[in-house]
Amino acid sequence: MMLGVAFRDCAAGVLIHYRTGGDVTGARRLHAKTKVQLAVLRDLLFADDCALVAHTLADAQILFDRFNNAARRFGLTVSLKKTELKPCASHIRHIRPRQPVASITVGSNGSVVKLCYLGSFLSNTISADSDITSRLAKACSAFGKLQRRLWGVHDVSLKTKIAVYRAVLLTTLLYGCETWTLYRRSIRRLHQFHLRCLSRTARVKWQDKIPITDAMNICCITSIEAFLLKA
Repeated sequence: MMLGVAFRDCAAGVLIHYRTGGDVTGARRLHAKTKVQLAVLRDLLFADDCALVAHTLADAQILFDRFNNAARRFGLTVSLKKTELKPCASHIRHIRPRQPVASITVGSNGSVVKLCYLGSFLSNTISADSDITSRLAKACSAFGKLQRRLWGVHDVSLKTKIAVYRAVLLTTLLYGCETWTLYRRSIRRLHQFHLRCLSRTARVKWQDKIPITDAMNICCITSIEAFLLKA
């Protein structure tokens, strides 16, 4: 689990200091100086995609030119229509307000603030809020589609409903959570949605005058933070 990172300029790349271990929301460990490791990131490969990282536009241009030239030697071409430029908060300070962000010849007409890749949203603020909001919306949609056919059906046992909830709702809600940098407010949003779904599944209403947290005991399921720690 990566808890904190610190970026520095490097020759056409990113020099990153990081440390592992600790609590999922250990914000104080972000500035710790012990147990720190060093790595240089220049490219991130995902099947047939490649993400080039750099601190300045000039370094990004160098990386792209080298990657494009190497691809041509093997008879490969870069899809310029699918190539995007996304400035991040860690190096936005290097870009002037009036400087054309699309000065890198990658076939893009401009920079993007939020990029969806493999179902996950990457924000220019390096925050997981956009991705969590998207996950909540998709999980809410999936829960609503099963309301009449599963959650509201009396003939289906609660054990079966919880099994479907784990297989469908939790996988949709926590997709890509291994890469999230979480804060307490984010966990609170996910946990509140988790409790609402469980209370509707177990038919726990406010008229029953019992705590909503008892829905987890009725459904024999743990909190959302436990699933995040396991992931």
